[in-house]
Amino acid sequence: MHKLKIAFLVIAASLAASAHAQSTISLYAADSLRPALDEIAAAYVPARVQVRYGSATALRDGIAAGERPAIFVAADMYAPHSLTVRGLAGPVKRFASVRGYDYGVVLVDGAGEEAWYFEQFMLSPQGQAILAKHGLSRGRSAIVAGK
Repeated sequence: MHKLKIAFLVIAASLAASAHAQSTISLYAADSLRPALDEIAAAYVPARVQVRYGSATALRDGIAAGERPAIFVAADMYAPHSLTVRGLAGPVKRFASVRGYDYGVVLVDGAGEEAWYFEQFMLSPQGQAILAKHGLSRGRSAIVAGK
């Protein structure tokens, strides 16, 4: 009976540890967004965000060829929109703007719920404040406090 209790406690502890294990979100982003997205990724506590930076075109082409990050962020709207049109990503959200040019973010097909929460964090007042520190204006899809 004592061994059974110990085995039960070990299993319960293992399950509790795995429930608290931090998931990883894979994000592809335009290199020009590195300082802002590094700070947003570090501020997002619920999951680890692993960012791969490069040119938006090269990253988009990788996704079109079968790579599957959870999120794609570009310093334009065209690159993410082209994935949406091909059926490889969800709707484009305007998360930031610079001098009248909108920046887009999409959830790539197969992205999990945690990726959606990270996208919402980018659009939240907290995420938008981080972007503003790096010279990016609030995007049209940003969540306004209180709404």
